[in-house]
Amino acid sequence: MNKKYTLVTGGSMGIGKAMAHECASRNQNILLVALPGKELEETAREISEKFKVDVQFLAIDLTGLDAPKKVYEWCINNNFDVDFLINNAGIAGTSVFQESDPEYSDIRIMVNIRALVLLTRYFLPLLQKHEKSYILNIGSLSAYYAIPYKAVYSASKSFVVQFTRAIHEELRNTGISISVVCPNGVQTNEGSFARIKSHGLMGKLTQIPADQLARLSISKVYKGKIVIIPKTVNRILLLLNKLIPSSMEQKILRREFEKEVMPLNYPPKVLNEPA
Repeated sequence: MNKKYTLVTGGSMGIGKAMAHECASRNQNILLVALPGKELEETAREISEKFKVDVQFLAIDLTGLDAPKKVYEWCINNNFDVDFLINNAGIAGTSVFQESDPEYSDIRIMVNIRALVLLTRYFLPLLQKHEKSYILNIGSLSAYYAIPYKAVYSASKSFVVQFTRAIHEELRNTGISISVVCPNGVQTNEGSFARIKSHGLMGKLTQIPADQLARLSISKVYKGKIVIIPKTVNRILLLLNKLIPSSMEQKILRREFEKEVMPLNYPPKVLNEPA
């Protein structure tokens, strides 16, 4: 029988790397898909040596129109039997929409939405061959808010949540379980640290380390949880959101997320970082 693999997009750093480590610690073979760079090969070697599992990698830019299909064909051509797909690849960032380059928004749509949707579609037939298989999409707590200065990003994550819920219902009578995790701030790189720090105490209370997020997420996926909201404080925020008038909420969000823009010499600079 073919080896079974967990495929992680954006797997060379941040949340994706943490997810790959967590799955490998559970004795799962790993397929890493990420942008070309030394981090990808180094992460593959690190996981292989630490956990003694088979790790393969593909360097590819998921903004390419044929990139999702190429990922699928790579697996088919190499007989990689995927029973867990983690759609982690994504791009966050802070910008003044009017001042941002159109490419800034296009890249987020291509990766956060298009690549995730097409990868899910391509891999469903492979996943359905297994008695039990899994998909985990990486969303964000921002999916539940219309966030000024993160307009495209928050909207893209809202799409991910609704897409996941809809596909879950379509797959109800199959062996495929699909979930979405919606963290708030995640400690991954200098950009994320700066973003979390800009929100002061609230940033500290709502953030979660990437390795902790990975452990929680994978455990919840195996328990069949559809929407995963890490940390009690974030679940409380969502409850409070229902009690606040929309106009007031938007003013609060604008003032809060201006904190991410101001350090960038507003306007028109923008901050890019992996989701």
